[in-house]
Amino acid sequence: MEQVRNEQIIYSAAVYCRLSKDDEQAGESVSIETQKMMLTDFCHERGFPIYEIYADDGYSGLNFNRPAFTKLLEDIDSGKVNLVITKDLSRLGRDYIQTGYYTDVYFTRKRVRYIAVNDGIDTNREDNDIAPFKNILNDMYAKDLSRKVKSAKRQRAFKGYYISAQAPYGYKVDPQNRNRLIVDEEAAEVVKEIFRLSLAGHSLIQISRILTERKIITPGVYKAQNGDTRFLRYQESKDSLFNWCYQTVRAILRDQVYTGDMVNHKAEVINYKTKECVRVPKEQQIVVSDCHEPLVRRDDYERVQTLITLRHRPKKHNFDNVFRDLTFCAECGQRMTLMMKPLKAGPTPLIRCTNHYSNPEDCKHNHYIYYDDLYAEVLKRVRNIARQIESGELLEQIQKQSAKRVKTDKLVAEQAKINKRLSVLKRIIKKLYEDFAVDLLDSESYHSMLTDYTQEQKQITARLAVIEAELGVEGNDEQNVQKLKNVLDEYLNVETLTANMLNQLIERIEIGHTVKVDGCRQQEITIVYRFIGTAD
Repeated sequence: MEQVRNEQIIYSAAVYCRLSKDDEQAGESVSIETQKMMLTDFCHERGFPIYEIYADDGYSGLNFNRPAFTKLLEDIDSGKVNLVITKDLSRLGRDYIQTGYYTDVYFTRKRVRYIAVNDGIDTNREDNDIAPFKNILNDMYAKDLSRKVKSAKRQRAFKGYYISAQAPYGYKVDPQNRNRLIVDEEAAEVVKEIFRLSLAGHSLIQISRILTERKIITPGVYKAQNGDTRFLRYQESKDSLFNWCYQTVRAILRDQVYTGDMVNHKAEVINYKTKECVRVPKEQQIVVSDCHEPLVRRDDYERVQTLITLRHRPKKHNFDNVFRDLTFCAECGQRMTLMMKPLKAGPTPLIRCTNHYSNPEDCKHNHYIYYDDLYAEVLKRVRNIARQIESGELLEQIQKQSAKRVKTDKLVAEQAKINKRLSVLKRIIKKLYEDFAVDLLDSESYHSMLTDYTQEQKQITARLAVIEAELGVEGNDEQNVQKLKNVLDEYLNVETLTANMLNQLIERIEIGHTVKVDGCRQQEITIVYRFIGTAD
């Protein structure tokens, strides 16, 4: 690369271009190609060698998390670029605080010269006093534009126009009128069948199983097969082509669009800078009746809503479960719930993993235990721990186990890996919600993907709890045993278990499924104690 000396400085120029969807309305004058051509000519005229041209096409000036801009910053940090040139300040950004930070602080600190050609801004000169005011005007422009876009969308919503990113399952966009939905005959038959099954008394889980058994492809796969590249991931596994989940069925049954109504303004942006979306209460949503051909009769739709509500039955007992929030399935990591099993002797409390019934592919075994059996086992082990602490056996046992324990550095590495993945999942789930809130993602896809990511989140969170418990016992074993003893001292001669006592003593209880060994039924129960981990 040929380099040119200018004012005793060897420059390596970065040409930065940006265009948002709103900017496209201004015409060719601000197009990416026009910016490139203008800035390239500018560099050639002044003898600035161009290191690279960076372009963010379709990115808002309020958002600084742009791929090309991020790469530009990396090249600045690595010393590859010391001159940044844009068409004007608004191409760098429209948030006056952030833009001012880059022009006045970041570029100065990195010894980078910045030029905004049309605005006459050059950080090598002293006459740049107008720059902050231009940044404020650009910010005001973005705010005004956001207000106008929101108002325009609101008006279109009141007219009953279809303004979402993609058509709901069972419909497609009318090629003659992009603001209107028409029936997609193939998918519509599936939607009608789902409503027929619900009216016949089938539950959400039963309907999802029926559709799976009939090998009806899921909405995500159907859209992918019809050319929507956003759903291609659903075709990656043959096992998932027909794998309906009850959340998808519920989303379809709850969607008022199938009555012929258009429901808009389900979410709104509360801040034009952060783009944060919030759900709009149902009574404030914009509903326009009879905008397109319905797939179900209105009275059938209302009947289905009643049936779904009735299936959410209230608790039939006021049983005091002292193990609440402490019992977990050893296989899938989900919290286990208490139910009352009807027996001849009367309703009997039972703790079980409901995930086995809703997602048998994730939890293949039926994990359950009678409440009284668990109570007796935990009481026996707590008494045993108390006895071992008094006799000194527990400390000796823990110290022997320390030599066999997994090295701390491996646990720490796994802990860091899980925490990193949890952070990623948190961002993914937040982005899913934002896309769903502004109708960039349909209800079926949102709930399907949310279920997958939430399931992964729960599983690795369960593993993280075990790791943290193990790490918590590293170090001074005597000190850790003393901490547990201090808690147990409050419950000398334990006769009964209470929720308060268990939550002070125990981190979690993992319940395995029953197996037969030599004709005898056996079940593994793992108790993770606070301070000392798994000491049984």
